[in-house]
Amino acid sequence: MIKQEIIIAGRSLCYRVNFNRRRKTRSLIKILPDGGVLVDVPVSVNLLQIRHWVAEQAEWLLQRRDEINASTGFVRPLSYLEDEEHLFLGERYRLRLVGRRHRLRPQGIFSQSLHIHVVNMNPDNIKHRLWYWYREQARTVFQQRLAELSETVPWVGSVPELKLRKMRRRWGSCNSRGLVTLNTHLIKAPLAFIDYVILHELCHLRELNHSPRFYRLMDQVLPEWRKVKQQLDERAALIGNE
Repeated sequence: MIKQEIIIAGRSLCYRVNFNRRRKTRSLIKILPDGGVLVDVPVSVNLLQIRHWVAEQAEWLLQRRDEINASTGFVRPLSYLEDEEHLFLGERYRLRLVGRRHRLRPQGIFSQSLHIHVVNMNPDNIKHRLWYWYREQARTVFQQRLAELSETVPWVGSVPELKLRKMRRRWGSCNSRGLVTLNTHLIKAPLAFIDYVILHELCHLRELNHSPRFYRLMDQVLPEWRKVKQQLDERAALIGNE
């Protein structure tokens, strides 16, 4: 897969080229659900020919991309490529991929970039390595915040057991045994959002429901919780994006 870019009327149009050995003569150009452009061509076609073809279709491609981007709640799925922006604790960082030859370089946040060790540059492998790093950070950060916040909640006698889980529709949960489960995606959110979810689950240790009594507990431990919840809801698609 080769990434290319052309400028049309001052606007950037990026596209990916796939040289398909199964294609003999016919080429295909299409807009992907994420708004990206894919050009699928026979191996006999050269990049200059492809560039001319994309330029001829540029007006339609840009219009369709704008329509997708304007869709309500649209968040472009991540590509897991070098220089892509990724969230960590509410901040955006450029992804930097560290190959085998530079393994002595540490992983983590350096100079406003997120450095990740990778075995190869395949997006699936990059996603796997990035999520391994996210889980490690989430376990450390969540455990620390859970311990600190537990001390501020009168009915919590000891720090609850913590479990991490990647979830689509929930930020956290708590069961009758006192196990607190937090969504790994939360490591991408600001600390204020993480604290809100943890306090929400600590309130469930006393009220395993969403009754008026539960919300009175929330008002007690975090008076501004409604504002924080609204902010989290507004950024949910971005934080949960993969």
